[in-house]
Amino acid sequence: MDGVVAQDVITDIPPVSAKDAERTGYKTQKPVRLLERIIRASSDEGDLVFDPFCGCATTIEAAHQLNRRWIGVDIAIHAIKRITANRLHERLNLTAGTHFTIEGVPRNVEGAKDLWNRDKYQFQKWAVEQVDGFVTTKRTADGGIDGRLYYALPGATSLDSMAMEVKGGRNVSIQDVRSLRGVLERDEAAMAGLIVLEPLGERKTRNFKQEMAMAGDLEVFKTAYPRMQLLTVAEILEGKRFRTPSVAKIGGRLPLPM
Repeated sequence: MDGVVAQDVITDIPPVSAKDAERTGYKTQKPVRLLERIIRASSDEGDLVFDPFCGCATTIEAAHQLNRRWIGVDIAIHAIKRITANRLHERLNLTAGTHFTIEGVPRNVEGAKDLWNRDKYQFQKWAVEQVDGFVTTKRTADGGIDGRLYYALPGATSLDSMAMEVKGGRNVSIQDVRSLRGVLERDEAAMAGLIVLEPLGERKTRNFKQEMAMAGDLEVFKTAYPRMQLLTVAEILEGKRFRTPSVAKIGGRLPLPM
């Protein structure tokens, strides 16, 4: 056939710029047009497109627009949440449970326990992001500070934070609470939150909250916020969140220190 043989270097489709509506913030994000060209060249309508590292789901969007069936997989739960909110719901008007299903993301306590057993780091990330926190980039075997929840105080020029620690095992002790309280005493955060997977029991819960109460309150406009707070995974799944002043949520454009 006349013409130029297809090359493996494409120069007529520009990369995603900061001004593009499809930009999600992924450093390696590809243009939808690029994936559409690849999918058109390698499949027919109704074929199944599988992306085992789907990231921000450019391949999924392109496959859906071209009437292909699709499966996307990613190791990071926050990526799955971003895909669901930004790509599938906002851009494609698709609804979970009706147009697609999500597997591997906890939707109940049993699912959270399964994630803990499979990958403790991913469980920590999931728990932090469930309460609108930002995951710390440093991975530590003993938990440490697993994330921070940022909030703005009236008149402040920078954001304050709640340091969060996630515990999934059955051996959470009062020493863990005292260790987290030390974060406040070292002025690393104005508040601290502890997330636990396993139920603590009435006595341990009472002891934990008594120890946390000794850290005092943060008062903002005559509203008292406990400087140390406790949440269980069951409470988080029911919709309960840490009490702080206005929260800077994931997806915002605030310049947050990480």
